Amino acid sequence: MHGSETWSTKVEHELKMNRTEMSMIRWMCGVKLNDRKKSEELRELLGLEPVSLMIKKSSLRWFGHVERKDDNDWVKCCITCEVEGIRQTGRPKKTWWDCVKNDMESLGVSRKDAQSRNKWRRRIKGGNRLTQVHLEKWPLKLKTECVCVCERERE
Repeated sequence: MHGSETWSTKVEHELKMNRTEMSMIRWMCGVKLNDRKKSEELRELLGLEPVSLMIKKSSLRWFGHVERKDDNDWVKCCITCEVEGIRQTGRPKKTWWDCVKNDMESLGVSRKDAQSRNKWRRRIKGGNRLTQVHLEKWPLKLKTECVCVCERERE
């Protein structure tokens, strides 16, 4: 998803994207809601990661790129930039930096880890810990008897 590295996603945004993604996956497989096939089963059969997980990985990848830039670079300065002035009352808006901090915390990495490009890429691309954390939130329940219509047509 182009440009998703810089999105600060709320939970409601993630849910909407996951719903849209699942409707597309069901359409691709020719499965209707009345067929009572679990979304996780279809996603697993097609070998797809949830779109919200892909966005988290891309934002962490972008963060690593920016973190390795020169300290005087304007992009790096924008990460933790604070806007001057009086803030409105109520809860502050969720920022991109808040999202990245939460994702780094769930993955167990720090800003220092981003200095080593290979180490950072292995942790993000492999994403075993991030995938585990994401799946704890939305667990996959697999059944082997579920066969996608796409696979039936190939046989």
